Amino acid sequence: QIWIKIHIPLLWKFKVLHRIAMALKLAWFMALLGASLATDGEFMASDDECSAESAEACTLNALQLRRQQASQQVQQEEGCHDIKDGEGGPCWEAIMWIKNVGLPKHPNWYPDMTEDSPLGAFQFASWNTTHPKCPRPCNVPAPGNWCRNAVPPTLWRPAATGPSINIKVLSYNLFWWHLFKVEGGRGGSAGHLIRSTSQPPYDVMGFQECEDPEKVLGPAGLLQEYEMFQGTHAICMAYRKDTWQLLVKGETDVAEDMRTEYYGTRGTQWMRLQHKATGRHLFFVNHHGPLSVNSGGLCGGQATAFNILKIMAKNAQVGDVLMLVGDFNANAASRTLQSLWGHLHAVYNSKSFGGVDNILANVGKSDVLLGEEIGSGGSDHQAISAIISVGDETSPGKKAKSLSRLHVPCKSAPQGSSCWNEVQWAMTDGVRQHPEWYPGLNANSPREEFQEVVHRNNPGKCPLPCGVLGASLGSGAGVGASFSVSVLNEAKGSDGCLLEPQTEYEVDGWSEVRKGVSDPRVCCQLCQNHGGCKAWLWSEWSEMAHGMACILKGGQVKSKRFKDGSVSGLPKTEAIKEAEMAMTKTEAMQNW
Repeated sequence: QIWIKIHIPLLWKFKVLHRIAMALKLAWFMALLGASLATDGEFMASDDECSAESAEACTLNALQLRRQQASQQVQQEEGCHDIKDGEGGPCWEAIMWIKNVGLPKHPNWYPDMTEDSPLGAFQFASWNTTHPKCPRPCNVPAPGNWCRNAVPPTLWRPAATGPSINIKVLSYNLFWWHLFKVEGGRGGSAGHLIRSTSQPPYDVMGFQECEDPEKVLGPAGLLQEYEMFQGTHAICMAYRKDTWQLLVKGETDVAEDMRTEYYGTRGTQWMRLQHKATGRHLFFVNHHGPLSVNSGGLCGGQATAFNILKIMAKNAQVGDVLMLVGDFNANAASRTLQSLWGHLHAVYNSKSFGGVDNILANVGKSDVLLGEEIGSGGSDHQAISAIISVGDETSPGKKAKSLSRLHVPCKSAPQGSSCWNEVQWAMTDGVRQHPEWYPGLNANSPREEFQEVVHRNNPGKCPLPCGVLGASLGSGAGVGASFSVSVLNEAKGSDGCLLEPQTEYEVDGWSEVRKGVSDPRVCCQLCQNHGGCKAWLWSEWSEMAHGMACILKGGQVKSKRFKDGSVSGLPKTEAIKEAEMAMTKTEAMQNW
């Protein structure tokens, strides 16, 4: 059975988006085409990171990048196809629908088009939509070059000297369309969840699928305590006003959705704050990642990760605490998370959709005091929270002092309670039937340690046990890339896949073509369900299939190359192996 994460928060806007899509995207196409004809001089002048001091090196980099993009433009011809009159297939059917139904009934959807427009215009309209049925026409440049070719910057650790502070952070996808549009906010459930877990209070918060900050914090009486900002891409962020001072804030686009699940560009919100009591600085970034899940969007996971890191390097200052939160639409299987691990520590991630909600920071494992899911509050995601400690690393007893200031509520489950019964089952049956659910535990482990696992998985079912509070806080338990990889094992369907857009794998061994597969995520699941499949390739146009096709591969990946119109990837079993290798490499390099 095929299981795919449905992004309904975006689908509810589909009709409105579809009506304005052609006007906006045709304008985008003309602008992109004009940009592709720019001269080398214009290209170098547009590089806003060039300065007089580095003009020679910057010019060389610009020319090298220009040559790389020119090479990709030659290769893009392989990823296109011009439909012929009467060719048949799903693309031809989509073209005929526009010509005979869509255009007569909704001419505003197709500006500057008539029934006499050339066939290529109808093909472009059938390709340039949310879920295209046609391949890219060959006179249309391959999209996505604006966010490709990012280079990772050099980051830093927080300033080691100076007063020590704890920073508590929240990341929360609000499932806006349902929680607020359908259920009317459910009596302020999201804000009340935040209020109920505010001991100690949150310093900074990042929200995804957020369209009105007042509806989130207002019902819980939190607007007086926090300054909150609405972002362009339905994301919001907030900081605690009595503790922090805002120095600067901004927004930056970093990615773009894949053409097969397209809703536009994806961005970040960011702000630089100063702690009023100590003078320490925090650079906070909130991000809602591109679709499809684990693709990194049109430009790929590594490029998306590096674009985010560039925002930090450009707008923060050396010594700042760097913190990145959000629903990345990417988990440990993705090149996005794997690329970030080499630069930021994986503080905590949820189990939602295999771990797409993440908190990362430029701290070490021992600086993480707490990471946990706090509940859903009516969302389809679990909100996640973490507390980190920074500063004065040489001070004796730093960790003990940090823990003593937390005042984290705890309670050992009384005998006969529902929590007690859940823990009892975990100790007797659960750990034997599913040992992977209880890493590091066995039937003889202390009851409090089982209660802690139950609490992490479902905070509403069991409280954090007091018996392990001191040991678990600051131990790094349940945090880091290894935790992200363990959560990946629980991903369902295509949420466990690795997708690499505009990429073709060269794979040895057997291959098997599946015709008419319209979505790369389905291609991945077909590979996962095939016992011997090790990799897969999806193409929006295959001459053999005379349309979209999925090719299952039975060998190992030998090399990769850029190819527009193609998506390659790994099924969950192979993606987990890749994630484990990336985790091992990161932990050895960073010595977290």
